Amino acid sequence: MTKAPVSQGNPDCQFPAAPGSFNGNAHTTGQWWPSRYGADDVLGTGNELTSERTLAALSLVNEGRIVELARVLEMGAPTFGESRLFHQVTLAHGSLEQTRWGKDGNRVNWFEEQVTQIYHIGTHLDGFAQVGIDGTHYNGHRYGDFYTPTGVTKFGMESVRPWLSRGVFLNIAKVVGVDMLDEGFVITPEHLEAACEAQDVEVRAGDAVLLHTGYGAALWMVDNQKYNANSPGIGWDAAHWLGDRRVSLIGADNWAIEVLPGEQPDAPMVVHQYLLAETGTHLLENVKTEALLDAERSEFLFICTPIKTKGSTGSMVAPLAVF
Repeated sequence: MTKAPVSQGNPDCQFPAAPGSFNGNAHTTGQWWPSRYGADDVLGTGNELTSERTLAALSLVNEGRIVELARVLEMGAPTFGESRLFHQVTLAHGSLEQTRWGKDGNRVNWFEEQVTQIYHIGTHLDGFAQVGIDGTHYNGHRYGDFYTPTGVTKFGMESVRPWLSRGVFLNIAKVVGVDMLDEGFVITPEHLEAACEAQDVEVRAGDAVLLHTGYGAALWMVDNQKYNANSPGIGWDAAHWLGDRRVSLIGADNWAIEVLPGEQPDAPMVVHQYLLAETGTHLLENVKTEALLDAERSEFLFICTPIKTKGSTGSMVAPLAVF
């Protein structure tokens, strides 16, 4: 397959959309809700995580081999945006001579840490409260109806289902014939279909689909400035290809998952809007996909569970692939 051109955007065109769907322009789109899962739904594609699909995913395990898919989060790790940070201080108050318990006996001492951070850093899960379309979020909920300064009252991480599901790994860089896709490279449905054909795998409803662009393996903690900037990723059509298949989660080895700069200059993060706000599809960013390169398995048991922090818009996670 020849390499697709880098997207430069086209201000004269509109993203195509079906009637009643988000068309990529908040000013011209009509009402794009209620959700396909019902007007009262808060789970989105979590509805696709059925017990039958869990049992089918468990049947994929025949080696007992575990592959860790999380990046190690540390101070100095890539953090898109000035407001995103991770700062850790180790507290030694439990080890000071004067504070040890059992002074005349076991004299126990301990360390603890104090962490200041945002949950949208490192390998993490995006919730539906993070991104909206002109102030409207999943299933038509206005931001003012669920925002509070200490946590959202809807779509918090406490309501997200855990994944014990089928995982599908698609090596898009290999399809294109490179180790790392360039920034601005648009992943199209043709790339997704070519990867499926080359790897003899099918994307199905409920799947957690992980895309390898080579960006993370080459740049994480090597060139953080480049990693934090523009990146390859799925375009509008590829997002709909995945959304039409009702996958439960889309992950990639970069921070945005979608292509940056975007396909249209006046529509930044439009794929996030379509997936999180319209279809209710969770996104898993900064995945260590290179850990799957040597496995030579395109499908596996995928395990991921968010931290149950009430009212949080995202969660750090440590997903696993089990073969």
